[in-house]
Amino acid sequence: MKSDQRKVIHINFTSARIDPVYFPHASLVGDIANTLWQINENLTPQAHWDFSFFQKVGEARQKHSLQGSGDTRFPVLPQRLVHHIRQLMPEEGIIALDNGVYKIWFARNYPATCPNTVLLDNALATMGAGLPSAMACKMVFPDKPVLAIVGDGGFMMNSQDLETALRLDLHLVVLILNDASYGMIRWKQADMGFADFGLQFKNPNFVKYAESYGAFGHRIGSEAEVVPTLEKALATKGVHLIDLPVDYSENVTAIFEDIPKASKALTRS
Repeated sequence: MKSDQRKVIHINFTSARIDPVYFPHASLVGDIANTLWQINENLTPQAHWDFSFFQKVGEARQKHSLQGSGDTRFPVLPQRLVHHIRQLMPEEGIIALDNGVYKIWFARNYPATCPNTVLLDNALATMGAGLPSAMACKMVFPDKPVLAIVGDGGFMMNSQDLETALRLDLHLVVLILNDASYGMIRWKQADMGFADFGLQFKNPNFVKYAESYGAFGHRIGSEAEVVPTLEKALATKGVHLIDLPVDYSENVTAIFEDIPKASKALTRS
């Protein structure tokens, strides 16, 4: 089917925000669960519907999401990190994502088991939102584990909020994915064939930076340290800042090349 023949229905609590890449043909505003239930109740099965094809799509997506989850190289791959965090976080645990390329990996590979446990702001993709979002979650749900997952660039835009978290006596874990650059823009520029220019920078010593506020600072130096460090931080009261080097070298291949190839390989029966 050609792209201009596809019909998109927007189902949400709020109306659609139309932009150059999202322009639904119809909009259903209201309770999502009830809307889907009503649609299902009023659908009449059609002879040409191929449910086996959608099963193949689901299986292929699941297979792709597992790729890299067992890779123990260091700096850590985002696929491996997502796997670790899903294993560590309880069902009611909340992750608050800042904006960076890691957000795509969590959106694809991190299944939420309870409502409102994966927070990310897409649309305008505001950098610096991860830490204050996690703080707000901890204030509303003080008994739930909360993990802020941020890039080094996004974290430094609101890093002073560590003082607020300490002053409010929050038990909060902030995981910095450190690639010493604006990773999302580097990824997009690479896909567009642009030169890698002006997007790398030097970070402060995040351990000392955390300690200067009175928080706990941790630096992960091997893949084997990822799980124990996160477990300790989640179990120990206080504000914890964890510096984790991340390897984004496979992003262009995995997302811009492997996914389209796998999609083309899927054929209807």
